[in-house]
Amino acid sequence: MQKKLMNHFYRSLFSSHAWHRLAQRNLSVEDVWFVIDHGVPINRAGATFFFLGKGNIPSDLRSKNQYARLEGTVVVTNSDNHFVITVYRNRQTGFREIRSKETYYCMPSG
Repeated sequence: MQKKLMNHFYRSLFSSHAWHRLAQRNLSVEDVWFVIDHGVPINRAGATFFFLGKGNIPSDLRSKNQYARLEGTVVVTNSDNHFVITVYRNRQTGFREIRSKETYYCMPSG
């Protein structure tokens, strides 16, 4: 029963798109929490991007493949950090790419 409750809880924290991307990229919910806990939060385009660079992984965990493989992972959440929108990896230009995004996203009125 408790596992079923936790599954429902996790489902409410991730978009269906995020679940799809997690499966495509072979990432787990625990990997997402690690990136959010240790990554650099950047507020851009009405969302929060958590980027995990090599320097953000604690030195005692860098040699473990479980964490080293997460280098370059980006978790995108809504601005309140309560909902995971998507997850992707970009080891080459991830941090620069995020910082170059617009600071705010304005919806056109219509």
